[in-house]
Amino acid sequence: VQPSTTAKTGRQGTSMMAVKNGKQGASSISTKSGKQGQNSAGPKRGKPPKLPTSLPKQTAKPNQPVPLHVAIAEVKSRFPLRRQLKFLAPWEAACAKFFKEFLKNPWISAARPKFIYHVPVPTIFPELAEVYLVKIKNPMDLTTVEAKLLQGGLYHTPQDFIDDVALVFANAIAFNKAGRDEGDHLSISYYDASMHLLRYSRWLSLEHLSNYLSDDDHDDSNSDGSPPTNWKLSKANKKKAHEEMRVIVMKERIEKSLEGDRSYTWMETECEKLLKALRHQSDLRYMTFFIKPDYPADYAAFISRPMDWERVQRTLHKRQYNKLEDIVADLRLIFTNALKYNSRHKDTDTVSGRAFDAAIYMSRKLETAIDKMILNVSDRLERERVENSISDREQEAAERAEEEKLKQATLKGESPAGTNASRSTSSASTQSKTETVETVRVVNRRPKRDLDLEVSFFEEDDGNHEQSHVEYLKQQRATFERQLAEKDQQEKLSNSIGALLFARLSQSGAASKWGTRMRELVVKEKAGTPPVTESSEKSFGRSGSEMDKTARPQIKIQIKPRSKRKRTLPASFDFGE
Repeated sequence: VQPSTTAKTGRQGTSMMAVKNGKQGASSISTKSGKQGQNSAGPKRGKPPKLPTSLPKQTAKPNQPVPLHVAIAEVKSRFPLRRQLKFLAPWEAACAKFFKEFLKNPWISAARPKFIYHVPVPTIFPELAEVYLVKIKNPMDLTTVEAKLLQGGLYHTPQDFIDDVALVFANAIAFNKAGRDEGDHLSISYYDASMHLLRYSRWLSLEHLSNYLSDDDHDDSNSDGSPPTNWKLSKANKKKAHEEMRVIVMKERIEKSLEGDRSYTWMETECEKLLKALRHQSDLRYMTFFIKPDYPADYAAFISRPMDWERVQRTLHKRQYNKLEDIVADLRLIFTNALKYNSRHKDTDTVSGRAFDAAIYMSRKLETAIDKMILNVSDRLERERVENSISDREQEAAERAEEEKLKQATLKGESPAGTNASRSTSSASTQSKTETVETVRVVNRRPKRDLDLEVSFFEEDDGNHEQSHVEYLKQQRATFERQLAEKDQQEKLSNSIGALLFARLSQSGAASKWGTRMRELVVKEKAGTPPVTESSEKSFGRSGSEMDKTARPQIKIQIKPRSKRKRTLPASFDFGE
């Protein structure tokens, strides 16, 4: 008996030949012994049951949408041969890897796709079959593209495969353009999504199929900024695609989390992936020159702004990067400085020569990681832009529907009689006044106490808690860490002030001792001479005669230029000559 299919669940149903009491019926052909309950088509005892060679046919009502997994199975059944990856040609394997990466996009992932491009439109939308086939002369879907690639012999070059991938989204753009101009929400959503997926497939294909690019200098980009419906796999198009992505990504401000949080935002996570891409275990022998700030003695004479991996990591942890281009510039500066300083010793078996070769190797790996990061971030930013526009349109439509509903309710509630209307108005005003009085909040205030700091206490809880408990804890943690940092800064400042004060006091004490010692020496030298009167001190002759004496102790004065070095605490004071 051929099994049937239930309409709602899609599961395999029971036999159509059943008895009236609802139990599964036996076969109409019974054995000679008269025993019932044995199906003639069932397996014999002692032999394993035969497995079905094909899936049961699942039928659906005409003009009804087919489930997505059923439609995909129908498309794949048209191409019975599906080769494994190891049996594909090199260019076919590269196309298969690109297609697998492309299907990881959240909009078209196989698990829960947001937009349907996997099966022909007439299959998933039967009501649009006639209109679609009139507008679109060459239909194409993603499942057919994959099946043709694995079948073999249907694509001869990577360009043929990419043309069919682009045709999927070009058809969607052409079909939904009229509905977009009319303001249909579904058409607008599919139009915007198709434009982005067409652009993203172009970026991704030029990146994954870089080994099969031609040297053609022709640029297929449009002047209005929209993505081309088909493009050639060439180096000029890859260069143009990189410029488009850099414009989107590099000037974008990083969405920051609070300092001290254990988790990053998605943009900070992409920056962290960029750092981790340089710290693979296999690259440790190359990266060991650039992790810590171990610079030579003459490094500052050649490099004005040193940079290392740990400094970039600290800056990221402190949330001090504002744009993505800032962290990219710092990472590139690490290897630019190494190439500049060690260029004198390249092609030599020295530490500088090995550092120069390591800088060349790691700079290439960094550029590969940057290209991957730019591709992921540009895709995420464009998807968020489209999703925000879709949500805004849905919100506006919901608001208009709500306004229309309120308007209809208002029109239905109007009374034709003026007397009844006046009565209802007066009763409504009285009721509104009563409700207003009832909703007045009573606030009990406690008497103020005699405190040094007067604080008003209110037994009031309005219930408007704008911050959750987790956000409150985050703010408390950030405040605590900031207070610790300020405390450390104050300790350093007080230590420096105390050291400076001690140095000045020591200098003043030494100067006082020197002055006392010099006065004692002068008194001893002049002990045998007559006291000097006031008149003699004012006479210039006396001073001149004393200066002319040869036995007088000489006084030497030396003026030294002021040193530009940083002032340090003197270990000892020499007040000699």
